[in-house]
Amino acid sequence: MSYIHFNTLESNSCDCCVIPHAEENKTSEPYGCAEKKAIFTQREQRVLKSIRETAVRARELKSRINNLKHSDSEKERVETREAFRELETLRELRLDLEKERVAAAHERMVLLGHA
Repeated sequence: MSYIHFNTLESNSCDCCVIPHAEENKTSEPYGCAEKKAIFTQREQRVLKSIRETAVRARELKSRINNLKHSDSEKERVETREAFRELETLRELRLDLEKERVAAAHERMVLLGHA
């Protein structure tokens, strides 16, 4: 009589946690049973955190620009120009982060076998 072995969610390690080509790609993050329970991969979580931090900083800058908009002093006009420059830098960073987010989402789909 042959026995069938079922892996449970509580199992610390199982054969399904072994990813083909994981051995040759040492930079990849683990993606086993425990990681599959999460909605986002660690890479996606890092990117989304960076996107949120960028959005918070952009809101702060926009608020600062609005507060300085009606001032007449040269110092405050310089601060406004610097805030606009930083805001433009944040926009460029946000575009890069969006590309990284899409790549990370595609990676998750590949790991799940959907792509």
